[in-house]
Amino acid sequence: MTRTTPPRPVHVEGLFPKLGAFRGVTTRLHPRPGRPDASVSSVGGPLLWPADEPWPVCTEPHKRSSGYRIANIRRGRQVLADAWARDRPNDEERALLKDLGRRHREREIAHTDPIPLIGLVQLYRRDVPGLPPGPDGCDVLQVLWCPFEAHGPSRYGLAPHVRWRRSGQVAVPLDAPALPALPALPALVGFEGAIAEPCVLHPE
Repeated sequence: MTRTTPPRPVHVEGLFPKLGAFRGVTTRLHPRPGRPDASVSSVGGPLLWPADEPWPVCTEPHKRSSGYRIANIRRGRQVLADAWARDRPNDEERALLKDLGRRHREREIAHTDPIPLIGLVQLYRRDVPGLPPGPDGCDVLQVLWCPFEAHGPSRYGLAPHVRWRRSGQVAVPLDAPALPALPALPALVGFEGAIAEPCVLHPE
C-alpha cells in the first residue's frame, strides 16, 4: 500500500520558529483491516502473551453488568460493511442491526467483580522507528484497556494499561484461539468502540 504522507501545506516552523525546539520523529501506523497474529505489530490483534502469565483485569468498582456483546458488535460491523459495499442497508439488515445494537444485562456480574481487559495495540520496536526501548531492553509495547468508560474523577474516563515485555522470553505464548476459554474477554463491553477491528500496520 502507499504509505507516503503528503507534503505539509505550510512550513510551520517558518511561521513559528520557536516550535523547532520541539521537533521529533512521529510514526504513522496506517492500520488496515487484516488478520494479524501475535508475532507482528497490530491494532486489535492478538497479543504476544505468555501462557503462564495471568491476564490483567480491572478491579476498580464500577458498573459492568450492562453493555454490548462483542460478537454482536463484530457481526453488526460486517453487516454494515457488506451493505454499504452493495449500496445501503435494506429493511431486513436495518432490523438486524437494531437487534444487534441492543444493550444486554448480566445480572450475576457485581460492580466489584474483576473483568478482563481488552487488548488494543501491540507494537514491536523493530516496526516503529523511534519507539524508545522499554525497561530492561523490552522490545514489545502492549496497551490494553478496561471495556467500560467508568474511570477517573468524572467516572467517564478510560483506563489504559501498558505492558512492556521481551519477545524472546515468551517461550510458550498464549494461543489466540483459546482466549475466550481463558476468561480473556469480558461478557459485555460498555461501548462499541472498546472493540478494535483487527488491523495490520504499515508504519511510516
